Amino acid sequence: MGRIAGWLFLGFGVVIAAADMLGAGRLRALGEWWFRLSPDSLQLLQPALERHVARWLWDPVTLTLLQAPAALLLGGLGAALLAGSLLARRNKRILRKGR
Repeated sequence: MGRIAGWLFLGFGVVIAAADMLGAGRLRALGEWWFRLSPDSLQLLQPALERHVARWLWDPVTLTLLQAPAALLLGGLGAALLAGSLLARRNKRILRKGR
């Protein structure tokens, strides 16, 4: 499952990077992409986090993520998931050989 999600996030990162470079000529922030795709859900996120989870989770955590380049964030997440999946598979193999 981690491998599939990793490849999907990595793919989204590449597609968004290509769209950014062809369109704006710069990498756009995650918040900018989110606002273009679903402004209502983005506007609901702040009060939901502050009221139901933790006030500190909005500022600075979520704001920092929303200001980061979407392509790098999604691509980095995909790479991390792929690396974690590879390490988990390797560790399973090592544990099986030890039996």
